[in-house]
Amino acid sequence: MKKTITLVLALVAGAVFAEFKAGFARVDATPPLGIPIVGYFHKRVADGVLDPLNVECVAVSDGTNSALIYCVDDLGLGPVFTKKAFTAITAATGVPRERIYIHATHTHTGPATWTSVNFTKEENRLILQHVTNRIAKMAEAGKMALADMAPAKIGVAKTVCRNVSFIRRYRMKDGSVRTNPGITNPNVKEPLGTPDETLQLVRFRRTGAPDIAIVNFGTHPDCIGGTKYSADWPGVVRSTFEAAVGDGVKCLFLNGAQGDVNNAQPFPPPGRAALNAERQTRPKGRAIHLGRAVAGAALSVWDVCEEIPAGPVRGIVASHPMPANLPTADEIKWVELFDAGRRKEIPLGNMEIMTLTSPHSRVRRMKKGPDHFDILVTSLAIGDSLAFAGLPGEPFVDIGRAVKERSPFRTTIFTCLTNGSEGYIASTKAHADGGYEALSSRFAAPTGDKLVDAQVEQLKALKGGAKPSAR
Repeated sequence: MKKTITLVLALVAGAVFAEFKAGFARVDATPPLGIPIVGYFHKRVADGVLDPLNVECVAVSDGTNSALIYCVDDLGLGPVFTKKAFTAITAATGVPRERIYIHATHTHTGPATWTSVNFTKEENRLILQHVTNRIAKMAEAGKMALADMAPAKIGVAKTVCRNVSFIRRYRMKDGSVRTNPGITNPNVKEPLGTPDETLQLVRFRRTGAPDIAIVNFGTHPDCIGGTKYSADWPGVVRSTFEAAVGDGVKCLFLNGAQGDVNNAQPFPPPGRAALNAERQTRPKGRAIHLGRAVAGAALSVWDVCEEIPAGPVRGIVASHPMPANLPTADEIKWVELFDAGRRKEIPLGNMEIMTLTSPHSRVRRMKKGPDHFDILVTSLAIGDSLAFAGLPGEPFVDIGRAVKERSPFRTTIFTCLTNGSEGYIASTKAHADGGYEALSSRFAAPTGDKLVDAQVEQLKALKGGAKPSAR
């Protein structure tokens, strides 16, 4: 009798795993020209296209529950956008909010998705039109990915991609902290941290359909600049990987923790120095180099992925209150000095001053609070071995590293700018050090630690089979 029960359980488990399916969709979502391109302190308006901006979606199903994992070529998708997208995607696909995972790559050559008094009436009209179209295309991509699903087995792999991501915050010799202090700046003393050079790969090997890859690596997509739309180096990762593997393989890219890293090497060797200068002469030069390097690392482990069991698809999207980074007396004083034309008396670098004193800066907006902000934490699990963990901002490398180290899952894909865009999420140490990111962040020092705790708590709930919830 015992052998019979064991055999039945094994057959049931096998049937569940055999039902696991995955699908893929890609929709060209390049907006019309004339929309402001965001990501810098000065206004840029799109006047051309270097390469398409896509909406991509991977659908997964355990036979009962489905989930949608999106990659959108955008700087960030704010909470208002995300809320509308949740509603539209659920209406189109039936997939509930707790199993919708929307990630923006953070390209700095993508369109604004919010209106502003700094934009013209026509620019704001184009933005609102684009937002409506973008959400419709996300809903369309979700339906297409679900329709494309085929039986699949899951494989995972991990490697490193060296010398393409670098810490961008530095202690200067005078004790100050500078972000992007410039190449070969003689006043640099030391970097504040170490990059996470880990690359993770998820492979869905499908029956009767092309395979799907999810590549995960973290650094800023800010190689190109200018006024032409581009997916930057994440777009190069996808196209390079797909061309190299062939057989119709599809690649979705998910950016990791990138709040304090970028692609500029501060003291480059001769060859790298020439590459750093290519923005002026060959706009996509650095993006091509970085994208090929990341794709190459992923290709090196594509054929040696370790197969892991599928299982129930579960998700949690929950709101957590985080303490606000209220302005200090010194910060208020510095803004007053700036407004009085006494900029030279402010003990900050140019980037920090611009952050502190811009018309919509944290100091100007938050003199009267609030004392906290609610922030969505997103967790998605496939079985007991694979999880996706996303925060809706630009977390520092140490935050992503801590989530992956503390996660109960064998493989945890950590992503920035997931289901929202809330600005920089600095570590507690970074707040103590100061600098541009801490000055601009809406969140006070404990937030990084609290978000790690919240994310790990959600992952543990999914690992334990807790009923998914969304608050």
